[in-house]
Amino acid sequence: MTELEKMLSEQYYFATDKQLSQMRMQAKQRCFEFNQLCPSKIKQKKSLLATLLPNVKSAWIEHGFQCDYGVHIHAEHGLFLNHNVIILDGAQVTFGKNVLVGPNTVIAATSHHMDAVDRQRGLCRSKAIHIGDAVWLGANVTVLPGVTIGANSVVGASVVVSSSLPANTVLQQSN
Repeated sequence: MTELEKMLSEQYYFATDKQLSQMRMQAKQRCFEFNQLCPSKIKQKKSLLATLLPNVKSAWIEHGFQCDYGVHIHAEHGLFLNHNVIILDGAQVTFGKNVLVGPNTVIAATSHHMDAVDRQRGLCRSKAIHIGDAVWLGANVTVLPGVTIGANSVVGASVVVSSSLPANTVLQQSN
């Protein structure tokens, strides 16, 4: 089994694998090109996004976008990613319709091994993230691996989402 196959089946894998490294480099090159385009170059931005994010039906993505692979990001119509959104898509990251993602949000399907020795060996694990229709993630939100956020939910600014949320949930930072 290849490291890519291990990654996509949510097993531990080595992210330093040559194939995975090449895939990430290609995505990072496209992210760089996208982020260097003048905001008024809408056609060019859409064209570049179509190659970077082939499984995204329609999206408006602001400057500063970063992802690991791009091909593992799936979205229905109406996705909005504000400035400086980062998606670590070692596993599938799925967005429903009309999802709003605030600035400086991190959606991290990938994490390092919890054991120090295995972490130093470079072992990683990715788990799919699912974000339902009409979800709003506020500024500086972090979504961790394996999380599902139900439809119509709102996650307030600076919240770390470490477990799944049912539909129609409002999650805010506690005082």
